[in-house]
Amino acid sequence: MREVERTGSVRAVVGVKGQFASFEKTQPGYYGELGSIILHQTLFSLFPPSSFDAALIAPLAPAEFIQRILVPETAVRLVMQDLGQPPDEALRTLRESAQYGVAMFPDAGIEEG
Repeated sequence: MREVERTGSVRAVVGVKGQFASFEKTQPGYYGELGSIILHQTLFSLFPPSSFDAALIAPLAPAEFIQRILVPETAVRLVMQDLGQPPDEALRTLRESAQYGVAMFPDAGIEEG
């Protein structure tokens, strides 16, 4: 959201350049790509895109909100629970363990949706 506020454009966040720039911030750390897919599917089931008030999450679309906000926030909460860490340490753990997660839990051809 800070990137959207700074640039004034959702395109800066969701465009190809923006996707690469925000990739690290949206990775669920040691859960890897597989964990990201599982979190994404679970959140889509719990919060279908049609259940969102678009005005409350603008300028993001519901799917973008789930991927860019809810998946990372859920991952932080899971690390807090897993390791008994406060939020700032859990966020640091996620960022420091992202490469491990991608290596150990890659997307093994599981389709999202």
